[in-house]
Amino acid sequence: MHKIFLSLLILFSINKIILAQQVIELASMPEKVSNNAVCQAKVGSEYFVYSFAGIDQTKEYAGIHKRAFRYSTSTDTWEAIEDLPSGNGRIAAGASVVKNKIYIIGGYEVFDDGAEISYDKVHVYDPVSNEYLPDGKVIPIPIDDHIQAVWRDSLIYVVTGWSTDDNVPDVQIYNPSKDEWLVGTPTPDNSTYKAFGASGVIIDDTIYFCGGVRNLNGNFGSSNALRVGIINPADPTQITWSSKTSISTIGYRMAAAYFNDSKPIWIGGGTTGYNFDGLAYGSGQGVEPMPRILEYSPELEQFTINSLAELQVMDLRGSAQLSPSSIIICGGMAPGQEISDKTFLIDISLVPNVEIHNENGILVTPNPANDFLQIEGADNGRIEIYSLEGKVVLSDFIESKLSIDISALAKGLYFLVYFVNDKKVFTEKLSIVK
Repeated sequence: MHKIFLSLLILFSINKIILAQQVIELASMPEKVSNNAVCQAKVGSEYFVYSFAGIDQTKEYAGIHKRAFRYSTSTDTWEAIEDLPSGNGRIAAGASVVKNKIYIIGGYEVFDDGAEISYDKVHVYDPVSNEYLPDGKVIPIPIDDHIQAVWRDSLIYVVTGWSTDDNVPDVQIYNPSKDEWLVGTPTPDNSTYKAFGASGVIIDDTIYFCGGVRNLNGNFGSSNALRVGIINPADPTQITWSSKTSISTIGYRMAAAYFNDSKPIWIGGGTTGYNFDGLAYGSGQGVEPMPRILEYSPELEQFTINSLAELQVMDLRGSAQLSPSSIIICGGMAPGQEISDKTFLIDISLVPNVEIHNENGILVTPNPANDFLQIEGADNGRIEIYSLEGKVVLSDFIESKLSIDISALAKGLYFLVYFVNDKKVFTEKLSIVK
C-alpha cells in the first residue's frame, strides 16, 4: 500500500525506565494473523478479547481475510466467531467499544491486479449475543490505517488516515446512539498531522496520537510528531490541535493504550513504514519491530522509552485494555516479518527496580490448581496473585515452603508474582480450575 518510501535512520534516546512491565504469554490464537483490528468487551463479568480480519502467514493479497476470533480471559482459550459480514477481507481497520457494542470501522482491500480500496463500512457486533447486528451508517470518507478512539463511552473519533489514494486531515465522529456521523475540526492540512499507520487514544477530553507515515509529494517518510487534540466537552466536534516534535514518536502501526487513566502509551510497532508484506515502501527491505513501550507524560511533557526485549511485535491495529495497568495484544508481525499467533498480557505497575528471573528454582504446584498451591524454593518473600485485569486477589508472606489456600478464587487465568524486598523475582501464569 502507498507505493514509495524515503528511508530514515532512527536513533532513539532512552530515558530512565520509570514503569515496570511484566509480559506474560497467554494461549496462542487459532491461526497466525497480522494487521487485525483488536479490542475488548465484557460478557457478564468476564472480559473477552476480539480480533477482526487481517492477513495470514502468506503475507500476500490473497491472504487478506475477514475471519474473526475471541479470547476468554477466564479459560485462556481462543475460539472462532462469525466472519465480518461484508467484503473479501480487509486490513488496517479499527475496532472500538461503546456501551459494550463493538464497532469495526474502515480498513482496505487489495485486489489481484494490485488495486486497493478503502472501506466505508461500519460493522456492529454484540458480544452478549455473539452476533453481528445491522451495519451502522457508512463513514462519509472511506478510511483505513486511521486513528480510532472513544470519548466518554459515547463517540468514536476517526482521525486522519488513508482514503484510497491519499492522506486526509478529516476528523469523522460517529455517534452510535443516533447512528450518525459528525464532522469534527480537521487536523491542520499538512504533513505534521496527516498520517497513515499512526495510533492514539483519548484520555479525558484529550486526543493523543503519534507515529505513522506521511505523504510528501508522493514519497513517504516517518512522522516524528505527537499530535494533541483538546475536545470541547460542550461541543465535542470542536477540537483544538497542537503538536510536539520528537524522534521518539517514530513508529508504524503501534498499539495504543493508556496507563493509570492519565498517560498514553504505544506498544511495539515498526521502525519505519512498510507494505502489508512487512517490506519497507520504496527500498523493499524487511522492517523489524521495536521492542519497547513508549510512554508520554502530559504533566512533564516528556517521553520515556521502556525497552522490552521479550516483546518484539509490529503491525498492530489496536489493543485490549482490561484495566488502567493491564493490556492484551495479539497477532502482528514478529522479527523477520513473521506473522504471529502470540497473545501477550502486559502488566504495568509502579514497582521500581524490577528484576524478573524465572529460572531460580522456585516451583509452583499444582498448575492448573483447585484448592491449594504449594510454593517451593522461595524464602522470606511475598506472594501476590493477580487477575488479568491487574488486581491483586490474594497476597501472603511465605517461608521456604508454603501451602496457599486459593479455594476462594474463581475459575480462570491469573498470574502469580513472588517479591523479595519489593523486587519481582519470579512470575508464573496460573490456571485455576473448579
